Amino acid sequence: MMIWRAVAVICAAALALAVLPLLRHFRETPPPPPPAVRLSLTAPPGAELGVGDEVLDAAMSPDGRDMVFVATVNGVTQLWRRGFDTEAADALKDTVGASLPAWKANGRVVSFFAGGRLKQLSRADGVVRDLIDAPGAAGAAWLPDGSMLFATGTGPIRRLQNGAVTNASVMKPGDQMHAFPAVADSLGFLYTATLDSGRYVVRLVSGGMERDLTTSSSHAQLVDGHLVFVRDNALVRQVLDSTTGTLTGRATPLAFNVGVSPAGHGFFAASRRLLAWGAAAPRMRQLAWSGTRGGEVTRVGEPADYWQVRLSPNDTEAALTILDPLLRTLDVFVLPLTEVGFAPRRLSTALAADSDPVWSPRGDRVVYRSLQGGQPNLFARGIAESGTKEALVVRSDLDETPTDWRGPMILFHAPGRAGDLDIWSVGDTGGTPAALIHTGFSDSGARWSPDGRLLAYVSDEGGQRDIYVERQPGATGAPRARVTRAGGFRPEWAPDGRALFFLRDGRLMRTDLAGTPDAVPLQFTAPQEAVDVAEVRDYSVAHRSDRVVMILPVARSRPATGGVIVNWTGDRAP
Repeated sequence: MMIWRAVAVICAAALALAVLPLLRHFRETPPPPPPAVRLSLTAPPGAELGVGDEVLDAAMSPDGRDMVFVATVNGVTQLWRRGFDTEAADALKDTVGASLPAWKANGRVVSFFAGGRLKQLSRADGVVRDLIDAPGAAGAAWLPDGSMLFATGTGPIRRLQNGAVTNASVMKPGDQMHAFPAVADSLGFLYTATLDSGRYVVRLVSGGMERDLTTSSSHAQLVDGHLVFVRDNALVRQVLDSTTGTLTGRATPLAFNVGVSPAGHGFFAASRRLLAWGAAAPRMRQLAWSGTRGGEVTRVGEPADYWQVRLSPNDTEAALTILDPLLRTLDVFVLPLTEVGFAPRRLSTALAADSDPVWSPRGDRVVYRSLQGGQPNLFARGIAESGTKEALVVRSDLDETPTDWRGPMILFHAPGRAGDLDIWSVGDTGGTPAALIHTGFSDSGARWSPDGRLLAYVSDEGGQRDIYVERQPGATGAPRARVTRAGGFRPEWAPDGRALFFLRDGRLMRTDLAGTPDAVPLQFTAPQEAVDVAEVRDYSVAHRSDRVVMILPVARSRPATGGVIVNWTGDRAP
């Protein structure tokens, strides 16, 4: 993206400016420091920064060249890494459910919390290793000697060194807990104490002594002599005198409307050159009905962090994936749509992430992807069997994501050996999966038309995700149509098979079949917006009426915003 290219150029220019004084005569007055530059902060394509309302959970590398951050794609939360000299961001394997990343001083290891454990990821081999049990996640930091400070939401800060755990802070009268340790340059470390009154106090631990630095609305970082923290929704910096261990001067604002999590973690991350921040922006979602050709949008039910919705064959129930704000994992729920109150009941019970529900043709079972056991597999459960053990449908080396269920066959997509996605089918009672579409490109999201004659799916064959429709998939020379040329994903057919819906840039789109399903070539009309609403996260078309249910932001939600400040130590908020 342009932001990261701009950051790379600005950093290079700043470095050049910093070297210039060394090349001049020592008696000449050095040039002023490079001015601060403000840029917007954006998520990777198809992702949301952070998880839920926590829009930024990130850490800068010690050299300031990389940032690891939490992002959510299709309800799955994991760590991503982006270098400031590139526009690309990469998802980090085996980090599902991660939070509160922290870099080791050598820049070769990143720690994070996930699944009740404190873990570390080695950048050299990409292997994730468990460090210690951590039932609560309240921050971690690596000291220069290689030991680790961590907090679990109760008691003092702990220190992990050579497998032994000791207390690193002292609980004072009136303290509820200590959290969010951070290295304090060469002085020692910081932490944030939550008091019985609910206030936060930033403390410095140095030379065996603990000193209160300031009250705050969030945790704090000390970077190059500047203490950075949130106070009353403003991100501020204040100079720390290293000789006295006290703050000097007045706090200078850097950004406004900066968010803080309920536990006190501020939405910011800083290095010597760069500072990233995220705004306070509620992002709860709500279900809403509309006609398939527009009309009034009617919101229903209570808000939640909904990610996926699938209507049952008789349209009386919806299978939903909802993100648990505490565990940061998805669970599958079933919501009765004909009952007053709209109270969803839990269908999946694993502590691991469960997602991508698909209804059986009879509407009595739901198959979904589950990470229980550490590996993704397909499980199914009858909707009247809440509380019973899920039935394993497919266990294989593939990472299966189900998309449709027609007759006795379940469609799913999974990565091939080259890393691209292929479309497969498997019997609903198990068996050996069979490859249905394998093109050498990433093909996913397959859905049969109601009569089973056409298959719609997503492919990046044209350089981006677009919708394709194929007859007799897998057959040599099978007729195929490229339905979109400006992007699209998540195709779904109208009940009569004469129209195809899909998502594009948060908009629900519609295209109609021109001619008959037997026509050669297959032709579709130019896509048009189906409903005049934005930020559609997911949707499902009704089977027995011309309606569609969508997942939309609640009325009070605001788009998540944030920014990057280059050369922030010389900056003042506008």
